[in-house]
Amino acid sequence: MPVPVPAAGQMATRVPDVPAPSAAPLLPEPGPMLALHIPERTETVFGEHGLTLIVAPRPGLPLVSVALMVRCGPAFDPPGRRGVAELMAQLLTRGARRRDRWVDGVALARQAEALGSAVSVRVEDRLTVLEMTVLAPRAAAALALLSDLLRHPVFAATDLLAVRAQARDALALRLQDPAQLAALVARRTAWGADPQGSVTTPAQLMAVRREDVVALHRRWVRPDRVAVVLTGDLDTAGARAWVWPVLADWARPPEPLLDEPAEPPALLAAPRLPLTLQLPLPAAAQTSVLVCAPFVGTEAEDHAAGTLAAAVVGAGYSARLNQEVRIQRGLSYGVTGRIEQHRLTGLFIASAQTDHVHAAEVATLMQTQMLALAQQPVGAAELAARRAALIGGLARQLDTTSGLVARIGEDWALGAAPARLARWLAQLEAISPAQVRAFAQRHWTAERLRTIVAGPPLGR
Repeated sequence: MPVPVPAAGQMATRVPDVPAPSAAPLLPEPGPMLALHIPERTETVFGEHGLTLIVAPRPGLPLVSVALMVRCGPAFDPPGRRGVAELMAQLLTRGARRRDRWVDGVALARQAEALGSAVSVRVEDRLTVLEMTVLAPRAAAALALLSDLLRHPVFAATDLLAVRAQARDALALRLQDPAQLAALVARRTAWGADPQGSVTTPAQLMAVRREDVVALHRRWVRPDRVAVVLTGDLDTAGARAWVWPVLADWARPPEPLLDEPAEPPALLAAPRLPLTLQLPLPAAAQTSVLVCAPFVGTEAEDHAAGTLAAAVVGAGYSARLNQEVRIQRGLSYGVTGRIEQHRLTGLFIASAQTDHVHAAEVATLMQTQMLALAQQPVGAAELAARRAALIGGLARQLDTTSGLVARIGEDWALGAAPARLARWLAQLEAISPAQVRAFAQRHWTAERLRTIVAGPPLGR
């Protein structure tokens, strides 16, 4: 049930001759759809090693993004040992063996900067990425540096102490921030006690030992679980010529490859926690309101329709949630929506921050707009605008070498074929307003929405 709305107070005065805002502000007409160029890419697996090489040329700007991706992330943490994968990723840049010499984190950073870049570390649920963007002639040297970081980390005990303490302090700050705390709890609200719903605690971080990190690295960081992704001013044949000498000595270990942790289960029709959950943070300056809704996996037939449904309610300034909460009522600086995507399931999260006294009203407005999508048809112009925004955002991502790396990594982690993106775009362009409404009717019903309110108690 929606959070109860407190009685609205009456305005003491009114400015004359100022019309009330329209219930449905007119949207600008979308411009003509532009053709989206999807860079071609080749994918090669070196048989005896199992290493995957993915090359996506983008000639013109003399830059190359170099990434090493390994299928390993927090989903691979040992049972009861949350935080191991996150700490392992942070330790990769703190010390490594290079040419049979130990190099500390400061020296490694200097070597990266000498190449005109810095090492970026990104950790996702089932993926860890090391990346650099450099001038094209320095790409081979960047790959050699990233290879040493991933293959030969030292995992010094003193570095673990420092990284562990930093992660604990950062988590403690997150737990005091209404928006970040609510986002952490959203997973738990959706998946309950399943590993996908687990939330790392400071105590769990501090319990991680060096042997835990070493064991995780030995088990999962192996060439048949790694992809080298190259995008930018290079060609496939030339890339193979300098990639293979850098990684040729990385042999596949004799131990058989273990089964990956299971994909997160589909969300239940009924929530595992109460429909509305309040997280008391008496000292918070604002209250964060999250409304979570079930989503579908990337392989679902209605995935494209769901993506457009999420865009209609929560993607962009003119999306319905932002219109209702910010533009018409001024109750928040903005409402944003995002999809937590998996192969078999997903979660849509809409979030806003507001003053404490408006939390219940904002929650009800967000719930109402989510549910209304199943009842009110989406106009052709509205759908066209949201579709154009989605495709435009994707175009901007693919227009940079690092953005292209991120997109390739997402597909590779999901096991998607290179042609998936082109097929998905074609599906997106063919979705009708009726299909968007049908998606909401199937998945976004009142009993399946979960609302999380983090901040001072309501009515304080």
